[in-house]
Amino acid sequence: MTVDGGGAFPVTTRRIADVDAERSAARAELGAPTAVWRRGGDVLEGWGTAARLVLAGEDRPARAAREWRALVGRCAVDDAVRVPGTGPVAFGAFAFADSSAARSVLVVPRRVVGVRDGTAFRTDVPRLGRVDPGVAPDGGPVAQQSEEGYRDAVARAVQHIRDGDLQKVVLARDVPVQGAGDAEAALERLAGRYRDAWVFSVDGFFGASPETLVTVDRGAFSSRVLAGTAARQPGEEQDTASRDALLSSAKNRFEHALAVDSLLLTLGGAVEDLQLGRPFALGLPNVWHLATDATARVRAGTGSLDLVAALHPTAAVAGAPREAALRLIAALEPFDRRRYAGPVGWIDAAGDGQWAIGLRSAEVEADGRVRAYAGAGIVADSDPQQELLETEWKLSPIRDALVGVPAAS
Repeated sequence: MTVDGGGAFPVTTRRIADVDAERSAARAELGAPTAVWRRGGDVLEGWGTAARLVLAGEDRPARAAREWRALVGRCAVDDAVRVPGTGPVAFGAFAFADSSAARSVLVVPRRVVGVRDGTAFRTDVPRLGRVDPGVAPDGGPVAQQSEEGYRDAVARAVQHIRDGDLQKVVLARDVPVQGAGDAEAALERLAGRYRDAWVFSVDGFFGASPETLVTVDRGAFSSRVLAGTAARQPGEEQDTASRDALLSSAKNRFEHALAVDSLLLTLGGAVEDLQLGRPFALGLPNVWHLATDATARVRAGTGSLDLVAALHPTAAVAGAPREAALRLIAALEPFDRRRYAGPVGWIDAAGDGQWAIGLRSAEVEADGRVRAYAGAGIVADSDPQQELLETEWKLSPIRDALVGVPAAS
């Protein structure tokens, strides 16, 4: 992140009375939003770019955390609201893999309009620096995996697991969305249909993720682990049966347990008093997920990006053991995941923030076309056709939002 000049940069946050008027004024002055983060009634929207960090290679979240602390140290903050998300804020989207050609970015908007727990505010930031010239190439060959290719990859992964090479691997698909409309309109549809998901847009990467990687709120940590999936059914009785089958499925409970274990193993000494809830069935409009919530206290000096650096990639999106799963993903997926299944979210000056795993997501490519992604967790008794169907369930939110399919009544 290149910061121009010396001295302190004034950052001002004030309460506002009319959120819609502030949004309209920001759009008129600075154009379309550069970053969006929404869940239910809470929202952070950024306009313009005050500074931007572009990263590549290993340790991207950890390096971003250090750069962010350095920048915050140069800000003179006048914050009359003082809740997480006020003062200087950076929005981030990180590539899944160290070798990805996609940008990993941390973007500081010039203006943020937000609502948190009913309190509305506006933050203004001067232009802190120039856009980094780009450490990572944003391109590379684009390959699409056919349905037959995906089933074959699953079968090969199952054999590796049965041979004892690893316990679980998550295999993804990339699918171009034909007839995709405006991404900003798609985001509005996602926000209306998936109010319990993190609806996000950062640097051309957007979606509605149900999975919380890290939330830090004044020293309190929380995370939601998702692994194990079943389709929603049209009738109440059938839908309940689908949920109950998921809860009792040995295959799905094993997959879920591996994801929970990865959270415990990677948090290390960064938190204390870690508490795990019981697994439950989380109902989304299109699928049921097995879910477990975790809470803890964050140790002094640890921010949300530090925890992101420790946790990514989790077993829920990579597999277990981690390194063996990453090697198999590289061998079996014929495409670059880019930011799919990578961390996406925001961080403020105190280190508080909200970070999701970039699921139910899509990328706007350089030529304006849109590519969506979805994956499934593969274990020893996975069935290739069933795993393909699972990816179809997970692709439906972003496909429907992009082509303007009305929400079910």
